[in-house]
Amino acid sequence: MLIIHEQGHSGVPTPWKPGAGKPQKPIWIDLFDPSEEERRCAAEITGLRVPERGDLGNLALSSRIRTDDDAMYLSIPYFADSGEGHHAAPVGIVVTNRVLMTLRFEASPAFDLASESCRSHRWESSADALATLIEAIVNLSAQLMEDVSGDLKKLSDRIFTRERIGTPALRNCMLEVGRLEGAQARNRSSMLGVQRIVSFVRAKKPEWMSDEVELRLRVVDHDLRTLDEFDDQLTNKLQFLLDASLGFISTDQNHVMKVLTVTSVATIPPVILAGIWGMNFKRMPELDWTYGYPLALGAIALSILLPVLFFKWRGWLTGD
Repeated sequence: MLIIHEQGHSGVPTPWKPGAGKPQKPIWIDLFDPSEEERRCAAEITGLRVPERGDLGNLALSSRIRTDDDAMYLSIPYFADSGEGHHAAPVGIVVTNRVLMTLRFEASPAFDLASESCRSHRWESSADALATLIEAIVNLSAQLMEDVSGDLKKLSDRIFTRERIGTPALRNCMLEVGRLEGAQARNRSSMLGVQRIVSFVRAKKPEWMSDEVELRLRVVDHDLRTLDEFDDQLTNKLQFLLDASLGFISTDQNHVMKVLTVTSVATIPPVILAGIWGMNFKRMPELDWTYGYPLALGAIALSILLPVLFFKWRGWLTGD
């Protein structure tokens, strides 16, 4: 799909159709999983080389962020802002003094948000459109982090409760921690790419970039640093909840082992007594007792009951 935003237009982006004429003053060309024909059309409209998908995911930083004549080629190798169930895909950005061209392969709420903003804010330049897109990405990432923070608060209330939680429930909590960590990891990777782009553009600051746009990017850079600190807090909280879940599971296992140990110790006296009276000697005084057998059974039962009562009195059979 090829979406065209024209300068001074009504604010409604126009999807390109085969056979349509060239736009008069394109300010943002958005390529969404484009076909070869759409790539050729974008190249003709902008006069720029449309990057290949392999170029966007190149490990070399110089290949991801560079200048070529009057154009700045920027990319985010790992970009995901659509939450769970959506695959991360690279995003390419090419900006000149005339036009902004973006290349993406997955649906993006941030791109949709930036596209809708042109209805209320008429872009003055390609740098203005670029700043709007970056602001939309950062704002959406901040919202995603706030959602993760809210889910962490609910998960913390589930884990730290006075009611005893079983191992299956704690396992579900650990799965929830893994889900939130995965969402935050995707968001973190996207933010890292955006932070590199903002630092690069601010460092280059081409002549055609106005002071107003530079100020907006400075604010975005500050927001990114704040979000980076917030990300550290969320990461520490995730690790804390994971350790707490594992600690509660370990405590339950230790309690089970304690009960088994106490039970085994309580059975030692009756085994000793039964072993004594089970010895096959010819002369045993207890064999001539009228109530020898009931007394032996009573002694065995008492040898079990006394250790159990002692363990209960010490609190070894409870979770305290």
